[in-house]
Amino acid sequence: MLGAEVMVLLESCPIAALIVNAAGFVLFANAEARSLLGAEETLPGAAVADLLPTWPPDDHDSSPVHLRSGGGEIRSCHIRVSPCSGSGEPITVVWIETGGLQDAAGLAAREANLRLRYVIEMLPQAVCVFDSKDRYVLWNQKYADLYADIAEYLRPGIPFEEILKISLAGGSIQEVVQDPNVWLAERMARFRQPVSQEERQMKDGRWLRYDDRRTPDGGAIGMRIDISSLKQREEWRRQLFDANPMPMLLCDGDSLAILEANHAALQFYGYERSVLLAKAVFDMHIEGQGAEFAGRLRHLEGDCEARTVWRQRTANGQEHHVLIYVRLLYDGSHRRLLLTIADVSDRVLAEAEANRLAHHDVLTGLPNRMQFYKALDEALKPETESIVVVYCLDLDGFKPVNDTFGHAAGDEVLKMTGERLRSAAGGHLVARLGGDEFAILAKTGGSVDTDLADRCIAAFNEPFRIKGLSISIGISIGIAASSVVGSDRETLVQSADRALYRAKSDGRNTWRMTEAEHVQPLVKAI
Repeated sequence: MLGAEVMVLLESCPIAALIVNAAGFVLFANAEARSLLGAEETLPGAAVADLLPTWPPDDHDSSPVHLRSGGGEIRSCHIRVSPCSGSGEPITVVWIETGGLQDAAGLAAREANLRLRYVIEMLPQAVCVFDSKDRYVLWNQKYADLYADIAEYLRPGIPFEEILKISLAGGSIQEVVQDPNVWLAERMARFRQPVSQEERQMKDGRWLRYDDRRTPDGGAIGMRIDISSLKQREEWRRQLFDANPMPMLLCDGDSLAILEANHAALQFYGYERSVLLAKAVFDMHIEGQGAEFAGRLRHLEGDCEARTVWRQRTANGQEHHVLIYVRLLYDGSHRRLLLTIADVSDRVLAEAEANRLAHHDVLTGLPNRMQFYKALDEALKPETESIVVVYCLDLDGFKPVNDTFGHAAGDEVLKMTGERLRSAAGGHLVARLGGDEFAILAKTGGSVDTDLADRCIAAFNEPFRIKGLSISIGISIGIAASSVVGSDRETLVQSADRALYRAKSDGRNTWRMTEAEHVQPLVKAI
């Protein structure tokens, strides 16, 4: 289908013109061609070779063609063709020039104008062209469709400002306008700049980008682009960032300065936006971790899944354990990093508590049997030069406490026993092995500290006070040193255990060392 504007242009053209399809048949003839050839009704559909004796013309032959006009006159004509590709099928415009060189120049100008129309019609954007006095020269159909409210007023030569006034006066302007006079003055000021670009929202919610540029002759070319879908995608991305419940930070890939932070990040770190945006992403890390984190980010070559648990401090000084997911982005030539922060403090604390419970007694909070043996193995390593001393402790008279006062009271006695032993041990490891059995692990460079055993026994001189009750118990202790029985773990513990039974057999509430120590006693520590 031929464009209506093209046919209107040709119809008003003072030079005879035919539009011919690829098969060589006339599709359209303007008024000058119909007058020249004298075939008002039969020209459309006629074979162009029957109308022009030298068809197809020779590109290298500039000699005139003698053509009999509709009035019977023999006229000397020049024939020129202009292939066009703007319509749905290949077409050719045939110009039949009957004048001299001056008319040929006019023909070339009109041909160029027609080609320009085809070009702007093929563009995907709405386009308009203005002369040096800001008057419309031409526009494409997309422009007329975009501004359907003023399409009927568009005509070559009408000033752009007049079109704007018509749109304002009719109330049909598509833009949101608060003050018409201010809007018109600002719009024309921008339009007259060498380059003007802006985005405007329409009343129906659409967004248009205006791109006006001045040409060297003082005219202007304007493009109108519907960017509604682009703005919608930007809004979706904004919501994914701002409304995301996970704290997110966007930073420069080189300086690591924070460029943007979402609402969740502001709440998590507790800073005002201006304060947080003045920081770098490593500033919240605890001492010693910031430099390591920054180094990893600067050498990042792709997305990074969170594997390291980092420690960060918020504005109120509270410490958090976090995992940080990093996405590498590019804004033109600029390298950007998008960080998503996951607070795993609860998980880390839960794991730490689970680990503590696995190695500590639930009731007293002391290291349990597993942790005691782990520490003992560590102390007995060959490279350790210290003498390792094991104290096995067992409460005297504890069973009647449970039988008389109940297990709740017994549990309280065990808790308080742990506290008294820890105080008497002077920093050495105190463990509960189970029931009313306890152990102390000590390392010494010389003699066995039997005063430690005395302090533990003395710690039970004062009765336990539980819910108004006075409960008295004692403790027996067996002691074994690696310097006497060797560095085998089981031998050391069993030796201390045998010494414990000897202490109980000898009257309880006392301590005894291994039998070997009686043979070769160690000097008591002062």
